[in-house]
Amino acid sequence: MISHVTDLSWLAIGIATLVYYLLGALWFTPLFGAAWDTAIGYTRVRGERFSAAYYVVPLVSSLLVTVAMGLLVAAAGIEEPVDALVLGLVVGIGVALAVSVNNALTPHTPHPFRLGVITGGYHVVGIVAVTLIVAR
Repeated sequence: MISHVTDLSWLAIGIATLVYYLLGALWFTPLFGAAWDTAIGYTRVRGERFSAAYYVVPLVSSLLVTVAMGLLVAAAGIEEPVDALVLGLVVGIGVALAVSVNNALTPHTPHPFRLGVITGGYHVVGIVAVTLIVAR
């Protein structure tokens, strides 16, 4: 699989990484931010400042997922958008959503299923988008 690194379009990787990252900014703020806050028992404070890690870690994570999906697309020889969609859904639902819901089921999470679905849903949509972009 590592031999497929040279098959990757690094421009597509960069674009897909930014799409995934910016989707997270939308997903966890205006779209589902209030529901996510409730799910984790958090109250946002106006003007609150976050550390650099709050921004850098999701960006790096988006890059890692994008490269992994690019490698899977290359290894599978995917060229058709429908095949990229199927791969994105399989990984998104079968791995990301499943892991997100499982990780949310802790005794200290006020609304674990809601947290898992919101977080997992983000990853499903993001992984599908990334897969469609890197498969072009």
